[in-house]
Amino acid sequence: MKYSEPTRKDYTQSVVFILIFIFAIALGAFLFLPTYWYLWLLLVIVGLVLLVNWHKQKTVYSCPQCGHVYEISFITDLLAPHGMDRDGAWLLLRCPSCKKRSKTKVLKKLE
Repeated sequence: MKYSEPTRKDYTQSVVFILIFIFAIALGAFLFLPTYWYLWLLLVIVGLVLLVNWHKQKTVYSCPQCGHVYEISFITDLLAPHGMDRDGAWLLLRCPSCKKRSKTKVLKKLE
C-alpha cells in the first residue's frame, strides 16, 4: 500500500465537501423539515454515508507508537473522535499491531 502526507489541496477538498454537506442539510431543513421531515432525515443519512465512505477510501492511519500503517472500517471512521492540530489531522484509534490507543496520524492513500 502506498501513502503520503496530505497536501493543502487534500485539506481544502475535505473542507469543501463538508461545507457542501452542511449547505445541503441546511437547505433541506428549510425546504423539507416542517412537512417532509423524513426526506430531510434521508438526506442527512445518505450524505453522511457518502462523506464517511469517501473519507475511508482516501485515507490510512499511522500509529505514533510503533509506526504501523493500517486502514479502518466504515463504522470506526464514522464513530472515532477526529481532530486537527499543528501536526495535521488525527483520529483517536487503537493500533491493531501494538494495541495502544493514541492519536493516529491521517495519511493519504495513493491510488
